[in-house]
Amino acid sequence: MTRLLPLLTVLLLTIVASSCGDAAAPSDATPRRRGYPRLPEYDSIYAAAPRAPLHLELNAAACVADSNAGRWLTVSYPRHSSYIYITVSTAASADELKDILANRRERIGLNLGGMAGETTHIASAGGGFEAALVEAPGAGTPLQFVATDGAGYVVSGAARIDVAADAPFDSISPIVATLRRDIVHMLSHLQAP
Repeated sequence: MTRLLPLLTVLLLTIVASSCGDAAAPSDATPRRRGYPRLPEYDSIYAAAPRAPLHLELNAAACVADSNAGRWLTVSYPRHSSYIYITVSTAASADELKDILANRRERIGLNLGGMAGETTHIASAGGGFEAALVEAPGAGTPLQFVATDGAGYVVSGAARIDVAADAPFDSISPIVATLRRDIVHMLSHLQAP
């Protein structure tokens, strides 16, 4: 009998273990929801805009179109259906510089449409430009910026993403993050000629 006791114990444990295996699993298994593909990313490699009147470093993989002798630039990201619009303005006097900056601040406020925005201040590497980046995640223009050297140049612009107005922000946040990264890089490396 003592020889059978270990054998009976192992047999009993095997029966108990095999009977508990599928008790908690649902009998009507359903497939998981379809996952959405990740957006292709743009690398963080930058090149100077060739015809811009200032040193503007833009994403090398983006498409850059300019007009008005390089003073209006459109940086497009075709894989994301997004754009950064940049305007380079020059002022002949201190009063004209104040007027341009006041106009840009008003435009930023109008683009926010009453939404609250968060402002980040950025200084260029050489200290020549001071910039403000306004972020409003739910707005049609989630990123806007204005920069000046205080002497005669103003660089301003906004980012736009072609998506439905009711698109959930978590779906477009990777695009906003890429645009923000590239705008911060550009503002951090602004240089007058």
